[in-house]
This record gives sequence, C-alpha cells and structure tokens, in this order.
Amino acid sequence: MKMNKLNISLMAIAATALLLTSCQKKDKNSPGYEYMGEFDMYRTQSYKAYEDNNVFPNGLTMQNQVEGTIPHSFDREKMINYMPFPYPNTLGGRDSAIAFLKNPLQKTEANMAEGERLYNIYCIACHGKKGMADGPVVKLLDKRGNMGLLPPAYSSDQAKNATEGQIFYATQYGKGNMGPYNAQLSAFERWQVVMYVQTLQGGGTSPDSTAAQNDSIH
Repeated sequence: MKMNKLNISLMAIAATALLLTSCQKKDKNSPGYEYMGEFDMYRTQSYKAYEDNNVFPNGLTMQNQVEGTIPHSFDREKMINYMPFPYPNTLGGRDSAIAFLKNPLQKTEANMAEGERLYNIYCIACHGKKGMADGPVVKLLDKRGNMGLLPPAYSSDQAKNATEGQIFYATQYGKGNMGPYNAQLSAFERWQVVMYVQTLQGGGTSPDSTAAQNDSIH
C-alpha cells in the first residue's frame, strides 16, 4: 500500500516536472510549435533597405514616395505649408487664383503683426513702408532714370482691387520684375504678408473683410 502511494507520488512529481519542462522555452523568442514554418509562412523573409529586391519592377527594396504624397499633420500651419499649390503658372491659372483663391488664415492681431514684420524684411525695399512704391531700390532706379521697373503703389487704381488670391499668386510665381518668394517664405508666412498688404491697398487701413474687394473685380 505504501509502495503504491509512493509510486503515485513519484508519477505525479514526474508529470509535473514534465509539464513544467514542456512549458519552458530555450529561446524566449521561440513561438513553440510552428505551422508550415519550413515554407517561411511564419518566419517571413525580410529585406534590408538598400538590398536588391525582385518584388518591385525597379529591383529596389527602398521605394520612393508615391508622387503627390503629402505629410499628414494636425498642425494648421504645417497643413497649409504641405498642401500643393493647385494653380499653374499660366494665364488660366492666374485667373482662377484671382477669382477663387482665399486666405486660409484668420485676421488676427498676431497674423497681421507677423505679416507686417515679414513685409518690412522682404517687400519694403521696393514697395516702401506704406506700399507707395517708394522703397530704396525704387529711389535708386529713379536716380538712374530707370523708372520702367517701378511697381505700382498698392493704393493705386492698378493694384487697390487686387484680390488676396492675386497677391498670393504673385508671391508664388513672381510678377513682372519681382521674382517668386516661395523659396524665402512658407505659404503660411506669405498669407500673413498678403493679409498685411491688403491693409496698404486701403492706404494703411485694415479692411473688415476682403469680400468687397473681391466683388469689385467681377
């Protein structure tokens, strides 16, 4: 009877030891049993970034981004800067920008102040402090008798009704003797400049909205 109890105890200990041993893994990363592991269905083949790859037509593992890919961001300034400019550098593109392109920024004191600051850095040399086309570069051209390169005053009949889209379009592609500013200023910054320039169209008075100015050209 004692021998039977001993045998049962030994068997129980052996079974427990076997169970614990079977649960232990020699490799902590081992998944245990694998189904069709020999066909790499579990352990898939990975490629290094600069390794040849016959999966793609160009034979490369590292692929370029799909054309037109835009980074995603919840930051409004980055969203404005990331978006591609939809109007081409053509007469039709310019007309569409004049009619439909709107400033995505709110008219706030902060945006207006930053627009003025940037204007005084990038625009004042030709357009002047108040947008009267009397900046130091213009004065130098005047002394040399080269007045054909003068920009119009923002409050002149030629420029006072320019829409926000028209002004931004000029910063994107340039106009006349003014080159583009899309390399110097981000889209967000140029919209701030546009906001300030529109105050100069009225002789330095901030308009309540641009709607009346936009309607005047139609």
